[in-house]
Amino acid sequence: MFFLRREFLEKLALASGLPVVSPIFSACSSSGSKLPSATSSAGGEDPLALPLVPPPDWDAVAFNRKRANAGAVPSNYLSSINGPDGDVMHIGKHLPYVPTFSSPIPEGMIPLMFGDSSKGRPKHGNAAPSEQMPAGHFYDWIRIRKATSDESPEQVSTYSSWPTTLPQDTGRITAKEGTDPTIDGGKNTVYLALLPPNVRSGDLVRVHAHCNLHGEYVDFLVVP
Repeated sequence: MFFLRREFLEKLALASGLPVVSPIFSACSSSGSKLPSATSSAGGEDPLALPLVPPPDWDAVAFNRKRANAGAVPSNYLSSINGPDGDVMHIGKHLPYVPTFSSPIPEGMIPLMFGDSSKGRPKHGNAAPSEQMPAGHFYDWIRIRKATSDESPEQVSTYSSWPTTLPQDTGRITAKEGTDPTIDGGKNTVYLALLPPNVRSGDLVRVHAHCNLHGEYVDFLVVP
């Protein structure tokens, strides 16, 4: 399991000091892949601000619900986020994890999926544009930075289509099993995302990803 245990987070927080808030990124609409633009933060008071390191009591579901209600997801999805099954079916389904993955991983990249079934969360489906869903349904960008209170670069991976990416995209899409990402309603999709150059195996990273229909989601993972 690649998610941190609480005792590890506590040690990390003690070593890093109090969490520092990163530059704020504007929330994206459900309609497109526009990357968030950086603005200056004001002491972490903005509800869309992202922690550079996870606090000792980090709760990804609670954090993402609060941020969703501040504008990180489209307004038409808030009733689902705040509904009785919002924790699992809507927030949990959108949280990243590192899958068990036997295929070769390109150097400098990490495989990511969304909705960890080992935590009782449904896997995130993906879909190409269609008459019923003109925008399709997939992650169109993923931002990764090393979880440190020091200044650290953030790497952006883009995915402007699914189930394949375009030449200008910096991220890549592959399949967890076999070669077809579309199997099982797109739940076989693995997103290959770029790691910053200062990240190594065993490092904690912040993953900030955008579902083109349902907005932004954030969590911390350990690089395998």
